[in-house]
Amino acid sequence: MSVNELFNKANKLFLNQDYFQGLKIYELIWTKYPKNTRLHEEINKKLKKFKKPILQTFSHGEIENFFELEKSGNVSKVIMTLTDNLKKKPGDILTVSLLGNFYNSINDYEKAIYFQKIAIQKSPLEGAFYLNISNTLQNKGELDDALKYLNIAKILSLKDISIDYEMAKLQTKLKNFASADLIYKDLTKEKNINKEVIYSYCDNLIKFKKEKEAIKFIEAYGKSHQTDFNQKLILGLAYFQQKDVNKAIFYFLEALDMKNNNEDALSLLGDCYECLGDSNRAKRNYEEALRINPNHKSSLNNLATFYFFNNDIEKAKKLYNDAIEKVQNNTDAKYFLAQCELSQNNFVNGWLNFRNRWLANGFNSPKIRTNLEKFYLGTDKKNLLVWGEQGIGDQILFLRFLKNLEPYVDNLFIKIDERLHEIIKRFYPKVLFFKGSINSPKDMINSQIPICDLGSLFINNINDVKKNHKKYLVSEPKLVNELKKSITNKNKLICGLSWISKNDEIGFSKSITLEMLKPILALEDIIFLDLQYSNTQDERNSFFNRNGIEIKKFHKIDNFNDLNSVTSLIDACDFIVTVSNTTAHIAGALGKKSFLLLPKGKGRLWYWSSFKNKSIWYPSIEIIEQNFPGEWEPVIDNLRKKLESYTNG
Repeated sequence: MSVNELFNKANKLFLNQDYFQGLKIYELIWTKYPKNTRLHEEINKKLKKFKKPILQTFSHGEIENFFELEKSGNVSKVIMTLTDNLKKKPGDILTVSLLGNFYNSINDYEKAIYFQKIAIQKSPLEGAFYLNISNTLQNKGELDDALKYLNIAKILSLKDISIDYEMAKLQTKLKNFASADLIYKDLTKEKNINKEVIYSYCDNLIKFKKEKEAIKFIEAYGKSHQTDFNQKLILGLAYFQQKDVNKAIFYFLEALDMKNNNEDALSLLGDCYECLGDSNRAKRNYEEALRINPNHKSSLNNLATFYFFNNDIEKAKKLYNDAIEKVQNNTDAKYFLAQCELSQNNFVNGWLNFRNRWLANGFNSPKIRTNLEKFYLGTDKKNLLVWGEQGIGDQILFLRFLKNLEPYVDNLFIKIDERLHEIIKRFYPKVLFFKGSINSPKDMINSQIPICDLGSLFINNINDVKKNHKKYLVSEPKLVNELKKSITNKNKLICGLSWISKNDEIGFSKSITLEMLKPILALEDIIFLDLQYSNTQDERNSFFNRNGIEIKKFHKIDNFNDLNSVTSLIDACDFIVTVSNTTAHIAGALGKKSFLLLPKGKGRLWYWSSFKNKSIWYPSIEIIEQNFPGEWEPVIDNLRKKLESYTNG
């Protein structure tokens, strides 16, 4: 639809007094054609023609008194006064609006939204009402809906840059960092810009992984403005994100010199010490920050995570629940609590809290924005789109549920990493691969679900896991045979080997070195094949030069891009030895005998729960776990004994 057609449609809606829908058309024009000069003129015309003044049933003094009562904790008295007034004047818009705002202030969001929606119905061209409901929805944690109302507030006040700032902050919360960046860039061009805007802009740059830009900007800003505590924090954060931990510590300590006993600086220093492996010093910083401010969000979350990484799940759960109770919309705590619960097979609560992953800072997978309805199990069959999230390994874990969907869908579409397409085709030929925009024509697709939410549809208890733990991936038999024939020594067992995880956050804790694996690699009855999806040539050559032990590599197979051939290569092996990475998931889904070397605490992912040392999700995988975080020697010794028994048997 052209811009002129959209304007004509909006005009008809306004003439029919359907103002809200008319504003939504203007929002669409603003989104698609942001530089269209006609939009501002049309909105001003509509406001002059259709907007009605709100009767001031309370004086400014009375309203100020309401807010003074709120500050003193007497909101119930204000609500009682407003409710009595509404009984006398049922159509009074100001009273309705104020009720919505004061219910929001006591966290009664349902009542707040109820009254705020009535206010919009009665006065749909009052921009402040859209700001009010957007604020309530943000407090409630419904950020996508909050943005929709904030967009309309902006439409009604296109030149109000204070709304731009609210939009930028909300876009950052939604992890729409690119959208926030565009708004901030315009805001920072304004004269006499508020410091708060400057610092929020830098925060978004850092989260947008533009640390260098943040450093350059804040250093330039500091040359013309007095250096303060927040500038030091920003510089520290930027360097921390760049993995320059020592420089980050320098700036955080400078911040502490400027503001003694500050919980933000102490907590961030704790993050640095945790990154350096000094967990106890990190813990002391978090505890000190909490002594200063018992409700400090990041310290509450990080202290809980300290216990989570040290494998004290019960203590971690208690602290995460405490953090959730103390801090409103603490999605980080809910996300990590979900991992504790899921690791203990508490699936009902775990899946519920797992939904908070999209807004958690510790979760980096982007959420696809779509107007398609979320899929739930029901009697009406759907044309369903399942879309990929997280890493390849996580996606393989949840692919097991594709066949479970069959009774509930007419057509199953999947939008997922193309490296998995050939693999999926073999075990579920009915699937349709979707490569276009997710906001497709609704007659083609009418519901959607992220792949990792499939677990919540079919897994409520450990018995449900057992029903879904059969092997489901299938290799190419011809390729498997060719690979086996290419291995010259037929008297030795073939072991596929993967020893590195490339996860940016926890890969180091999950990985091991060839030198550490030497007691295994020296076993004479086994040929070891490199299944690693990264380039390991230097490490393999160095290991061979020192020890005379060769790790074979199929150079014709691209282990990173050709997962279809990697699947056959894994199936060609007699067994697999791997750390927690994609190889483990492929081997488990194939039903291949495997030994998984697992860290204790940090790096141990929730789905590696076991029963009698066997993975509950992949029963062909035997798990050998550290007794203490970071200690691999006992794991290697245990594996060596198992392999000696396995090869002799």
